[in-house]
Amino acid sequence: MKSAMTDMADNNNPSSRLDSSSGLNPKQISVAVELGIDVATLGSAEAVVEAIESKLGKAAEEQCARWFVISVLGHLRKAKWADLSDSGLNEARQINLAKDCLAVKGFSSSLRIVTKDARSKFRIVGFSSSKKIEKVVLATGTKAYKIASYVILEAELVEQQAKKKARSRKKSKEPRSELEKAEKTVVGRRAKRRGYSEDEFMSVVDAAEVTSGKQQAVSMSKEEFADLDVALSNSDTEIIQQNWSDQQDEERWSRILGLLAGVGFFVCVALLFLW
Repeated sequence: MKSAMTDMADNNNPSSRLDSSSGLNPKQISVAVELGIDVATLGSAEAVVEAIESKLGKAAEEQCARWFVISVLGHLRKAKWADLSDSGLNEARQINLAKDCLAVKGFSSSLRIVTKDARSKFRIVGFSSSKKIEKVVLATGTKAYKIASYVILEAELVEQQAKKKARSRKKSKEPRSELEKAEKTVVGRRAKRRGYSEDEFMSVVDAAEVTSGKQQAVSMSKEEFADLDVALSNSDTEIIQQNWSDQQDEERWSRILGLLAGVGFFVCVALLFLW
């Protein structure tokens, strides 16, 4: 009886009717079922993923990026997740992270290459230094992973130790110009969500930087002025001392000359009397 009930339950469960060799993940099946797709008629991961993308339409790339970014977040946190909800982020936050990544040049094309295998889409995947597609493990050296890591770091969603490690890897392997482009794009997206245009926001940032530069220049000028003031004070002291010394010498010679003149006068008077 129990065996019969189990068989009936398995028959009512779409995932149990799929061939285990199809490579489908329970989450992929769950996504398909939520979209109203009859997975029982689909016998492979490729067919199910294709049906999901067809159902999602333009939102397919965004949803694929969402699963990928949350997978990267789990890897940076060294956590083992099975679903998007395990991240603790609400749906809106997850989608915003995906959009921030898609806004960075090169992410979309890299993501398509990275998730070319249907088993890597619409599910949590793992990461390591090398790709192991049979275990659904992707490489950490791809542009998609680096950009996703950068966006996550900027959103301050990982612990400080993980941030330092990721930043060190990022600095050693990716050109600075690419990081600056990614930073500008992410900052621009956040600015738009806060009611600024990207140009306006960057102008504010530039103005802040200029102001900071001016303050630094003023600070340096004050320091230089202080040094100059000390130098001038020392110079003035030396000049005053020199002038005082010269004045004393002049007075000394004046006294000597005056004394000699007095002696000469008395000598002259004495000679007049003697004559």
